[in-house]
Amino acid sequence: MNVQPNLSTTTLPPLLSVITVTKNCVATLEKTLRSVQAVKTDKMEYIIVDGVSTDGTLELIKRYGELVDILQSERDKGIYNAMNKGVALARGDYVLFINGDDELIADGFNTVTQALQKKAAEVVCATTVVGNAEAPDETLVAIPWRLSFFNSVPHPSSFVARSLLLTHPFREDLSIASDYEFFLAAYKQKRSFLVLPAVTALHHRGGASANTQRSNDESESIRREYLRWRYPLLNCLQNIYRSLKSVLRNSS
Repeated sequence: MNVQPNLSTTTLPPLLSVITVTKNCVATLEKTLRSVQAVKTDKMEYIIVDGVSTDGTLELIKRYGELVDILQSERDKGIYNAMNKGVALARGDYVLFINGDDELIADGFNTVTQALQKKAAEVVCATTVVGNAEAPDETLVAIPWRLSFFNSVPHPSSFVARSLLLTHPFREDLSIASDYEFFLAAYKQKRSFLVLPAVTALHHRGGASANTQRSNDESESIRREYLRWRYPLLNCLQNIYRSLKSVLRNSS
């Protein structure tokens, strides 16, 4: 099923395409939809790629018909296959993915929009807070140079040039860490990153990324592939750093 309820009649592409991938998330999706509604302008399009939900998700989405510019519901081969489908549908200069149990935060969007209009970088990174917007459990600030050690770029607040996503789509052989592979590859290719002091996303823990062991296994496989002979050296440095940090924490 493909529904296009609100495509703009203008020939000019939007500045930003916001994409949500869904499957049977009726219990959490409405807060996501409301958060998109709070930030959406005529320079933004909203795309939902659904994996043929059967729990009322599609009916909920249709109630927000004026908000959703493109709704595609069909079987997919996994979350990253669905995300790549979203990129193929998108028309914006930049793309932002927001999960169906996360939320956008309006306060930081003006700062980010100005950077996107200037095409300041291929990857524009804002901040993601975790758990609760007023009293977050954790604040995820992008630190691109740390990508060689771990995924240090929070996906829910990373605005990526669509051209980059088209030339380097998400790897569909990975089930959890393909976003990490994407950002690490972009960093190694010396793509431009810009980090802004703006909070634009609230992440709720859970979902596929909660499978810590699988995430770690995929991430380490990606690091071995990209770092090659540097991998054991950087692992050694990382272990030394962790040990020193633990000693300092215990002595304080």
